[in-house]
Amino acid sequence: MIKVLIVDDESKLVEAFIMQLTKEGMKVSGVFTAADALATLRKESFDVAVVDIRLPDMDGVNLLLKIKQAEPGIEVIMLTGFASVDTAIRSMKLGAYDYLTKPCKLAELAAIIAKAFEKKSLAENNLVLKEHLMRVAVHDNFIGESKAMKKVKELISIVAPSNTTVLIQGETGTGKEVAARATHDLSPRAANPFVAINSSALQETILESELFGYKKGAFTGAQSDKLGLLDIANNGTLFVDEIGDMGLAIQAKLLRVLETGTFMKLGDTKETRVDVRFIFATNKDLKEEMEEKKFRNDLFFRINTFIITLPPLRDKKEDIRLIVDYFLDKFCGGGKKHLSPRAFDTFMAYEWPGNVRELVNVIERSVLISGKRAEILSEDFPESLFKEVRPDRAPLDLPPASAAVDLTSMEDEHIRNVLESVDGNKSEAARLLGISRKKLYSRIGKNRKK
Repeated sequence: MIKVLIVDDESKLVEAFIMQLTKEGMKVSGVFTAADALATLRKESFDVAVVDIRLPDMDGVNLLLKIKQAEPGIEVIMLTGFASVDTAIRSMKLGAYDYLTKPCKLAELAAIIAKAFEKKSLAENNLVLKEHLMRVAVHDNFIGESKAMKKVKELISIVAPSNTTVLIQGETGTGKEVAARATHDLSPRAANPFVAINSSALQETILESELFGYKKGAFTGAQSDKLGLLDIANNGTLFVDEIGDMGLAIQAKLLRVLETGTFMKLGDTKETRVDVRFIFATNKDLKEEMEEKKFRNDLFFRINTFIITLPPLRDKKEDIRLIVDYFLDKFCGGGKKHLSPRAFDTFMAYEWPGNVRELVNVIERSVLISGKRAEILSEDFPESLFKEVRPDRAPLDLPPASAAVDLTSMEDEHIRNVLESVDGNKSEAARLLGISRKKLYSRIGKNRKK
């Protein structure tokens, strides 16, 4: 429904406008002075304002500027007499959508209002899309066929079609955001935005402005209005990761959104209403957090309607082969590499404290380290993988003890492979090798002297 504000000192004309535009399905309010118009705008939002150029307490062009300052997104249509057409044209240069000369036909006014609303809606949709695209991350498929993962997928398929709030529990790196995205993609909201934010990654004041947005001038440095994530996620899904790290003050504000669907932007005087499906995630025990007064009881009981618990990788090791194959294909562009048997045994022996995220990082690193070799060996893995492997596990991919081994030559070849894989970027090569740039330059220099 289009919300219209009429500003004209002719009461009968305002009444006629209200009656006709209401019949057209619009929600219309009328005021007779510029002061009343500005006071009304401080309390309520409108899509279109129809403003007479001649008002008793302020020039209509000045009112246009004040309206645009208060509500940058509103479209303004000017009403003018024939003697003021030049002023009306000037007002368009200052931001007015169009003008009509009095007396105007009510059908013509309704048509222009509809076009102005269409322009406003298009601009808002473009802004939301622009901010949404800035936040979109590439999400990989939810991989796994273990009994534990089948249970997770079953729960997702049950809850996805509803608007029920979901709480996803699991250790860091288990794929909580991927599970949230899968829930969104299987929901009726799939065509609308999926927006994610990590509560632990931002300071409380920044987190608040990111979630709720703010109005121009709300604080020092607020040069323009900012859409909050709640605005961007309207009609879609908002995923709030690490909800257990959110401060109590913001928890209270978030609880209000969950209960009423409304919130107040920083610096605003009126509420914003949204339709958002919430998915929360945590790696903490929220009941313990409540006992320690770090998490609100009322918020906990509001978000724990439907809980999905993601298993750690060490409890679903039968999925490792699927995950490895998927990401080798992704990082190599089509199955050009594979793990040696002993390399895979090393993966299976490791406990993966960083879960799937750590596994994916190791795979990506190993693809680079292995250079042109089709087979990835255990020696391509970071040393941390072997510190936690029990002694009775499979050994590294080393040649038999009887073979003559020139360790220095092997190291030199390894360094050359890494340099080649990163196109000669010495800083990146040193990082992947786990040595300083100074040490890398020293080894390169020695090779050149040989």
